[in-house]
Amino acid sequence: MRYFHLTLFFILTFVPFSYAGDAKTLPDSIINEDAVYEYTFTDYGKAYRIMGELRKRGDLPSYTLDMTEGDLYYNTGHTYQALNLYNHALDSDSARLNPHNYMKVLHRLISCYDYLKLDSKKSECVELLLEKAKQCGDRAMHSAALFELGKMMYYQGEKERGYKYLYEALAMMEKTDYDLKYGNLRYYYNTIILYLLWDERLEESLEALDKLEEVVTSKTGKETAISGLDKKELKQLYANRAVALARLYRTEEADECYRKFLSLGDSKDNYLIVPYLFKRGRYDEVIKLNSEREKEYSESGDTINYYMTSIRHSLGKAYFIKGDYKRAALQFERLAELRDSLKDREQRSAAIELATVYDIARKDMRIEKDAAKLRVRNVLLWTISTIVLLLIFAIWRIWKHHLVIKEKNRIQTRTIEELLESKAELEREKAHIAPPESADPADEQDICGDFERVCRILDKDKLFLDPNLSRDDIIRMARVPKNKFAQMFKENAGISFTDYVNGKRMEYAAQLLKDNPQFTIEAVAKEVGLSSAQFYKLFQKKFGITPSAFRNNLSNNYLGVK
Repeated sequence: MRYFHLTLFFILTFVPFSYAGDAKTLPDSIINEDAVYEYTFTDYGKAYRIMGELRKRGDLPSYTLDMTEGDLYYNTGHTYQALNLYNHALDSDSARLNPHNYMKVLHRLISCYDYLKLDSKKSECVELLLEKAKQCGDRAMHSAALFELGKMMYYQGEKERGYKYLYEALAMMEKTDYDLKYGNLRYYYNTIILYLLWDERLEESLEALDKLEEVVTSKTGKETAISGLDKKELKQLYANRAVALARLYRTEEADECYRKFLSLGDSKDNYLIVPYLFKRGRYDEVIKLNSEREKEYSESGDTINYYMTSIRHSLGKAYFIKGDYKRAALQFERLAELRDSLKDREQRSAAIELATVYDIARKDMRIEKDAAKLRVRNVLLWTISTIVLLLIFAIWRIWKHHLVIKEKNRIQTRTIEELLESKAELEREKAHIAPPESADPADEQDICGDFERVCRILDKDKLFLDPNLSRDDIIRMARVPKNKFAQMFKENAGISFTDYVNGKRMEYAAQLLKDNPQFTIEAVAKEVGLSSAQFYKLFQKKFGITPSAFRNNLSNNYLGVK
């Protein structure tokens, strides 16, 4: 069953994305949570595969896996998937019993609810985080909660109060040694800069951009390096600086920032420069850029999101300014439909929302994606073939594993039987040469050594089966110096007294199982003075096989004896 579960997980997670990445085996050196963050922005397919391998190996706690995979999804725009993982992490013992972990999850949940415009949920988490941070004296989490409170104040129209909280949170975070300090500072500055640009507080936004540039280009202490993040942050910085300078009519400086923006390549974040292009009257570039973005989302099957609203709005505005009113009206009409779809989606559960997204997306893309149908069908056929092959492979592995275990149990049972026969033969030989039994162990003082005398006492009347047998009882009965007892067993048997007694119990139990097929496992365990759980554990430790498997593979069973 273990192989089946792993295969099923592989099918559900890896196969849908497998065509996006290469098929090479991942080296062990990058199978760690840091590597997931490192490749998040530069090679999502590899990051996803590393995450799947971490899940498969199961070396990390469930809480850590959920948080790491949630971060991967959140940082790449898969917010609902991230939300589900963060909620799962919040329910774990790692979060419930550890205030630090609890606050880390709340912080991430706030980000998800903020993105999804679920204000009531966000407000609840902000309140919980603020309260817990104050209780624990955690300034970093206090800062995070205060910043989100400032954002809520801003959106509720209390802008000055909002700015006050935002700047207070920023100053508080700068003084911490939080392991994600620089990531939070980048987020803080970018958010504040966005608000300042909206409010036309342009000189203030340039000051904030200068401070952000120091953070983006500085070393990030203990934080895990995320490949491509600096480039992404610099692009956003140059875009916002170009917008602010253009609105201040410092056109040469704005154009220089635009050139730096373009020099960084990667069209993924080009939407950030749209306000600058409008200000500089470059409407054809606005149309070209947003048309390319629209095509990318359509081809990926994701046309119902907030990025598409900005695309529709920018296209409508650009067409309108150019005098192409027919196209402008079409874009604004689609924008209205899109906003209605988004509003409806926000009122549904995550599962219903996802279904709605795909249904509407398929309908919206039908005309545009006729040429892509063949490719989609080929991918689907390849995926189905892969699933079938993986299922066949899983079944083969399960079958092979069963045969290996079965053969191992059979060999181990034969070995135990031979051991029991050898022990019995040895006991018979000893019986012919053993001295007469003495009523008093002291009479044997000159006949045998301390260790052999202890062994005789244990074997006599099978004292080793007594569940109440103690080390002190044997020391007293054998009259062995207490301070030499442990060393005596280590030198003569190579194990402790307890392990020696348990070993004899297991040998006796094995003989009982062999000679008495009518006995239950529980009865045998009781006979040797142990609970069923203790018996199973000690038997497997001693012989490398469970009592049940041993009984099922006994030679007398093969001979038809029941």
